[in-house]
Amino acid sequence: MARKKISDMAAGADLDAIEVEPRQKTGLHSRGRSFLANNDAFKSVAEEGITELQVSTDDCRLWGYNDRIYAELNDENCKSLKEDIQLNTQLQPVVARKDRTGKKKYEIIIGTRRFWACQHIPAKTIKIVLIEADEKQAYKIMRSENEERDDTSAYEKAMNARRVIADIYSGNQKGYCLDNDIGEGTLSNWMSIADMEPEIIALIPNRLDIGVKQATQIRSVINKSAKAKKAVLDKARELKGSEHTTAQIFKMLIEAGKGALSTRNEKPVEKSYTVSGDPQGVQVKESKGGAISIKVSKAAAGNKAAVLKALAGYLGKEA
Repeated sequence: MARKKISDMAAGADLDAIEVEPRQKTGLHSRGRSFLANNDAFKSVAEEGITELQVSTDDCRLWGYNDRIYAELNDENCKSLKEDIQLNTQLQPVVARKDRTGKKKYEIIIGTRRFWACQHIPAKTIKIVLIEADEKQAYKIMRSENEERDDTSAYEKAMNARRVIADIYSGNQKGYCLDNDIGEGTLSNWMSIADMEPEIIALIPNRLDIGVKQATQIRSVINKSAKAKKAVLDKARELKGSEHTTAQIFKMLIEAGKGALSTRNEKPVEKSYTVSGDPQGVQVKESKGGAISIKVSKAAAGNKAAVLKALAGYLGKEA
């Protein structure tokens, strides 16, 4: 019987009414399995449209919207999995589809760590469950699996969500949230990480350690005023090259921003200088935010040298 595409079957499916039901091992957790098997419109796909294969890791690549950062995987965080596959073979297959770009034969949707481990053992083969799914369906399957495992970091979720919204949902954040059962508040918290200033991100020794609480706190401080933002970024430049934990860095940055905010109630600086007989020939005002404005009277305007001397005196005093 010819294989059926999930995209052809999806028209009659209520993707948001998927119930959790145990199923034969396919490498997916219950929510991911139920997506394929528990809804009437997908049952035939689960039985007829899924193929299990043993393939070379050289024929595979990660799907571009996988939410685990492959570059962060290494012998330290994948050691036990790598050793287990070497000793006992691969128990759980990864979930893949045919590579639509033509760069490789298969794109791995679920199973990034297993893919890494299989790439780093002598056999260099991997067991895959081959399905057919469009981008949105692939994302929903992947999210269901990783959400149940809950072992991806807030940073990975945030960076992935930003790319998926831009590329798959054409910038439609509301559509992304509705389609994937994600609260708008949750997405806002993720974006506080994804949109964090590069100067801050560059300081963090391990980006996977960045938490939502830290990110929302620093965003709150930065958004208070331009002066607070400047103080935070100045502190970030000061800390460049130093060795601190992620928690220590955020604490110092937040304190720098709050320190700038604590001076907001100070009165603006005002200074007048007598020029050409006018007691207010030159008036200098400095706002709370640090901006300086200068006013020169008509009487003083004709005495350029005296005006410059007054300004030099003000700036010299400030220095």
